[in-house]
Amino acid sequence: MESYLLVCGCAKRINKITYMFKYKRMSFFRANVTVTDLEELQDLLNVNINDNKHLVTGSIQAKVLKWGETVTDLPSDPDYILVADCIYYEQSLEPLLRTIKDLSGNKTCIILSYEERTMGNNPKVEKRFFELLQTDFEIEEIPLDKQDEEYRSEDIHVLHIRRKSRR
Repeated sequence: MESYLLVCGCAKRINKITYMFKYKRMSFFRANVTVTDLEELQDLLNVNINDNKHLVTGSIQAKVLKWGETVTDLPSDPDYILVADCIYYEQSLEPLLRTIKDLSGNKTCIILSYEERTMGNNPKVEKRFFELLQTDFEIEEIPLDKQDEEYRSEDIHVLHIRRKSRR
């Protein structure tokens, strides 16, 4: 059975996306994959698709996705949503969360990775993101010893996120 995988904001983060493909040895090889980013990054996104299409034997396509805007061109309730290194810019937190909420269903498995940054405003931004995230989602951090030995790092966190049950 093929899965549907949506990757958010990945044009400049393909190495982190590759890491996430290898995380837990997930089988995305039969997935239909949509990778997304802003309009101005679509050329780079397509270069990254061509350079990394060997990771997916299902379909792979690039689409424009601007966080916080109404999503009309993407299927909702994907099996997986991957988000890599997207929580460093305070003004993007609420739009990112709205987009994740709009796209995810009760069965969607969201994998989020981020680099813990200790400089400047970053700790405050991360704290705010997780405060907002916990409103609608359950969060489980994947322990370092469960991550790929080649790619894991103490300052890179991988989270498994699911929508809270709707009552």
